[in-house]
Amino acid sequence: MRFFFQLHFLKSFGPCRNGRHSSQILAGISVLLMTAWSQPFYGATAKKPAGTSGKTVKTEATSGLQPTPQPLPAMQTPAVRAITHGDREVPMIALTFDDAPHPQYVPRLLALFRAEDVRATFFLVGEQLKLFPDVARAIVADGHEIGNHSLSHKNAVRASAASVEEEIVGMQRLVKELLGVKPAVYRPPFGNVSAEVKRICERENLAIVTWDVDTNDWRSGTTREMIVRNVLDTATSGSIVLFHATHLKTVEAVADLIPILRFRKLQMVTLSDLLAAKSARPAKPRLAPHQAGPVTLQLWDTPANNKPPAAAPAPVAPSTHSIQMPVLPLP
Repeated sequence: MRFFFQLHFLKSFGPCRNGRHSSQILAGISVLLMTAWSQPFYGATAKKPAGTSGKTVKTEATSGLQPTPQPLPAMQTPAVRAITHGDREVPMIALTFDDAPHPQYVPRLLALFRAEDVRATFFLVGEQLKLFPDVARAIVADGHEIGNHSLSHKNAVRASAASVEEEIVGMQRLVKELLGVKPAVYRPPFGNVSAEVKRICERENLAIVTWDVDTNDWRSGTTREMIVRNVLDTATSGSIVLFHATHLKTVEAVADLIPILRFRKLQMVTLSDLLAAKSARPAKPRLAPHQAGPVTLQLWDTPANNKPPAAAPAPVAPSTHSIQMPVLPLP
């Protein structure tokens, strides 16, 4: 309809003085033809998909909307729980030292522990162990525990499965070869645990252990006094304390902490001893369930005026009133 009206409107101009149509009018007709051909007629709707109701369906072509892209599913690391502390009822605490062996500070720690009769746990890194195997052998000779802290301190969450395998299992082989012991505890670098770490440690019979007390001794701004305060403010029975065997301030802070922890009646032991210790508190007795049936509660009569009698009264016989209460068996 619109096209024919527009064409009739142009014809009303009539011929030019020379009897011929104007070239401008012809050009306008061409434009109108192209416009009418490319645009839908009024009232035209999109074809309804099969199975839809009688309502008009607006498609993306007629509405001008583009389909919204769906977000890709996020990569999520499965939640794997590590051991962070021992039994809270056992008066023990574990002092643990990462990134050992260090040629300067580990010997100082060992001399301190010999003088104070303290046992600790040192988590070794393979690269350090290859450089200073004699320091690591001194740790074993003094009766301290050796832990696996990976070959090169890689972040297990960001590493490939093959890399994680080599970091853990390769470190187990290296410790066995150089020290003759097999670690029973593994501390992941940065405390990051993945499902792959969990799978490997279960196969290798390694306990994944992190901490519940972070001394923050690895921070450059942390002082000796701050390390001591960080421990005393948060450590309690069963705590696992994180130190790093790479700082002089750590050695000095440990020397300050030992007498205070002893005053608090906390025994300093290795990680394996802490995790193996169980509280000596007796188990709660479990009551046997009562026999099924009602229980009769007798109500005893009292004087009506609630005043003490002048003389000792005769024993009052129980009344005939009673309450029937069902007894439910204990779970």
